[in-house]
Amino acid sequence: MNYHTISDLVADYLEGSLVRAAFFSTYSFEPDFFELEIMPLLMSRKSDQNRGTYQPALSTNDAIRWQQLERLMAQRHIDISVVYDPTVYRCERSPRLEVAYNGYSPRKGCQHAKLIAMVLESPDEESLNGGVLFGAGSFNLTRAGWWDNIECGHFVLLTSDWAPKNVCSEIIGALTFYQQVTTNSDTALQKVIEAIESLPKTADDDQLAFYFTTGERSFTDFIFDQGNYSQLEVISPYFAESGESRVIRDFLSQFESRRVFLPLDPYDDNRAKVAKDVYEQLSKQDVQWCGWRKKLTKTLVENDVPRALHAKVYRMSSATSVDLFIGSVNFSYKAFQDNVEAGFLIKQCGEARLLSDKAITAQSFDESRGELHGDVDDERSGFPVMNLSYCWKSHVLSLINSSSEWPHPIKLFNASKEELARIEWVNGESQPQVHVIQDCLEQHLKNSSLVTAASHDGEQQPISRELILSQQNVFARPSVLPPLSLTDLLSIFRGMSSSKMLQVTEHYARLSELASMYSSNEEFTDKLQAESRNFFSEFSEINSAFYHLNQTLCQAREDGDQLTLDYYLLGKQPDSLHGALQLLTVKTEPGKAIAPVIRYLSLISIQDTLQRVEPVDNELSNLVSTAIYDLEDSNTLQLTDCCDDPSYNRKFFAWFKREFLSSGSAEVKGDN
Repeated sequence: MNYHTISDLVADYLEGSLVRAAFFSTYSFEPDFFELEIMPLLMSRKSDQNRGTYQPALSTNDAIRWQQLERLMAQRHIDISVVYDPTVYRCERSPRLEVAYNGYSPRKGCQHAKLIAMVLESPDEESLNGGVLFGAGSFNLTRAGWWDNIECGHFVLLTSDWAPKNVCSEIIGALTFYQQVTTNSDTALQKVIEAIESLPKTADDDQLAFYFTTGERSFTDFIFDQGNYSQLEVISPYFAESGESRVIRDFLSQFESRRVFLPLDPYDDNRAKVAKDVYEQLSKQDVQWCGWRKKLTKTLVENDVPRALHAKVYRMSSATSVDLFIGSVNFSYKAFQDNVEAGFLIKQCGEARLLSDKAITAQSFDESRGELHGDVDDERSGFPVMNLSYCWKSHVLSLINSSSEWPHPIKLFNASKEELARIEWVNGESQPQVHVIQDCLEQHLKNSSLVTAASHDGEQQPISRELILSQQNVFARPSVLPPLSLTDLLSIFRGMSSSKMLQVTEHYARLSELASMYSSNEEFTDKLQAESRNFFSEFSEINSAFYHLNQTLCQAREDGDQLTLDYYLLGKQPDSLHGALQLLTVKTEPGKAIAPVIRYLSLISIQDTLQRVEPVDNELSNLVSTAIYDLEDSNTLQLTDCCDDPSYNRKFFAWFKREFLSSGSAEVKGDN
């Protein structure tokens, strides 16, 4: 067994690869930690030589970090989804990124499996190397699970050289289950399943078995299908709420030696973190309560501070072999037979004993807290589980799935109790009617993905639940960043490295967050405003940037890359064409205004680009044409630093469009 934080372990596996799609399942969930600390691990970029990868350097300021991650995902889209149990998740800060968040609570037990599945590809375009990284363990998508706790997991890399048929079949079965509970709408899951199915299958691996259950396959049956064992070691942080459990008793009866780790309070070694009833009942079943082997104790302490135990490990041995199970299964009857659980059994691993030979006891005990580990009531009641998604491109709010129809209208509110939307099932219709207060909902989603759903139960009592509302096509969401300087905008159009782009994003994120409290960075000042206003020198600067942008868009159209086309043509980000138009038309202080001739050249370059790519949506074209018309009508355009004849200027601009731009047929006011 190797000991890392889960974060370090995943980073090691991803080194040298690019992530194309990723799926996670969890019990406890902290969405802000997931986006700010786990998702950066997936954002590797190709090195300049395209033969390696590097991890982009991100700001430690969370507000800036979110904007940088959003920009990285716009540069290279990754389908990402999470399935979590909404009855236990904690959300201190709203998630912001484009992730499919799917709540799922089974009618019996809970969603307790912790899985990771990622489609990987090589940064070398000529290489066929790639595969699927798949892991199962005890780690929730929380700070404690990925950084602080003692956790355990097992990972496999499925490739064209190693994809055991037995392992792949069980993994696909688990992922297909999650695909079904998300109503087959999860793109990330679909890509993972397709990637595994496309791999040539190799012979069964007799040393490895994957376990996944939705409650119909007991953990006891799975273990004893693997072999005859005589000795058992159990490491589990949580136990059943009651010591009277036939399921646990039957499991223990199969072993001659039963040794169970006794989780003690790290600051009071006389106090056990287990209920007294459970302790006494298991002791009566000849369970020997033990601590760690001495050589493991130092490994599991960090900076002389003990870490909380959350790993779930079962070591089974016989005279001829030692097998190890690593997964999400606590030592409780709920985990053994009711919950959605997962893990790997590594056979004949030769793992040394984990627990000491010396038995230990406790003088005091904790109260049972089943909600911490999935030992919850059988019958669910209250608000139905709902998964909602808002598409910024189509401006449609969708109910992805719901655990059941609901007899009463469900209203969505923001933190100020303002109504955002109403969902209502009508008799005879399979899908509910969704009524949206568009302006209120979009203003809210610009800053937060959290909404409160409220309704009434069968007894007309008010009930409510906080929901994560997934957001799609966030490139079309109004940006929280201020407009770029024209220099930075044109530099982005020419093509900017990821590292430079992150520096620019950090600069504007600081302006957005701290406004006038933060002094401008000279590196990002608008140099064009201070340069000579000679018409053709200005055109050279602008034309170079739009030449590269046009190449990017034409290549995207040829490749069928709709994401890139949508980002620039429909997006509301500062470096989209909508963002460029805002920069060129917004009113600013006199000393900071962009010179009219620069504005004019930029606007007709945008118009030229739109005519080249022929967008379906004419809204942007109309806005650009209006801005050009207004500027031509203002008599502020000058060809030189001297006073020009307005009629001559109009004729010159008409000639200029005909000669240099594909939009030469566009009408110029006053050119009769």
